[in-house]
Amino acid sequence: MLSFSRGAAAFIAISITAGPLFAAGNSIRFARDQAEGTVVTVQGVVSVPSGAFAPNDEGFAIQKGNSGIYIHDALGGSYALGQKVIVTGAVANSYGQVLGLQPTAVAVTGSHPVHAAKPIDTGDVGEGSEGTLVRIQGTVVDDVFDDGAYGYRFHVDDGSGEVTVFVYTGTGIDVSGIALGDEVEITGFSGQFLDHYEVNPRVASDIEEVSGCD
Repeated sequence: MLSFSRGAAAFIAISITAGPLFAAGNSIRFARDQAEGTVVTVQGVVSVPSGAFAPNDEGFAIQKGNSGIYIHDALGGSYALGQKVIVTGAVANSYGQVLGLQPTAVAVTGSHPVHAAKPIDTGDVGEGSEGTLVRIQGTVVDDVFDDGAYGYRFHVDDGSGEVTVFVYTGTGIDVSGIALGDEVEITGFSGQFLDHYEVNPRVASDIEEVSGCD
């Protein structure tokens, strides 16, 4: 199991060196394919609220259709689940953290139901699902690891391969009832940290006991 500290991942600001590619905006999928530092304008529905992944980051995530992206927001805004937003910013990557944008402007344009999480095997959480909401179900295969101020980590496996579940402190989720051998269903953001992929729950209802939990 991995044993590094979450605190090693400070977020890096990417300098903006190019103008927006299209004034009318870009798809999230297009934005994810661009080089770091490229400025794009994307729109989507907030799928992870501001501050849920604190203290690592005060940002949020958006999704449109089957594509999503994290917004490493340092502008001080607060965005709630279901808000429709337009974001302009530079493509960024921080210590292997999920690809995202360093925004220069964020505008709220309305509201929309949050996209439904896609059911996925634990072994399939990876580059293809990164940035979107997913739902996994499987067995907790280790004890919950307390990563200090940053949150809690454990691993879930449905037989297709284990995946890391990292619960950030900013979510306020209580993980004290989770134990080795529990069967759980977890909804969350499909992310990446350093050299591995993970699922990041956002709210308490994202973790459900299937069986074997007290």
